[in-house]
Amino acid sequence: MGLNYTSVGELNVGAYSISATPFVTSSVVAHGQTKEISFDFASKFIVIRNTSSTATLAVSFTENGLKSANSNYFILSGSESFSADLRTDRIFLSGSGGGSCNFTIISGLTLIPNRNMTKITGSNGFPGVG
Repeated sequence: MGLNYTSVGELNVGAYSISATPFVTSSVVAHGQTKEISFDFASKFIVIRNTSSTATLAVSFTENGLKSANSNYFILSGSESFSADLRTDRIFLSGSGGGSCNFTIISGLTLIPNRNMTKITGSNGFPGVG
């Protein structure tokens, strides 16, 4: 391998074609608190589950998206889950009702380092994220 080798970027199709590396975390986020879950590598898919029976969980892809003025988030009610093929390097969560909220995130990670990801923000030309 040459000294000028560059690492895999987010448009490398092969990085999404191979099996993903598993990532799993479970935690708690309090009502009104924001928790960032960062991945070292870009995701290939993601599953988010609200494991609380009564508390709700707000999910966004930017911290600004969780602000009520922006409303760029979605809500998982008690025991609901969300899954999608998404390329992201972070998720923001907030307990949005009913006290503390337990959650589990399962993601399949590519070999694309997060430093090679485009920063997804509303000010960076990505509408609908905050």
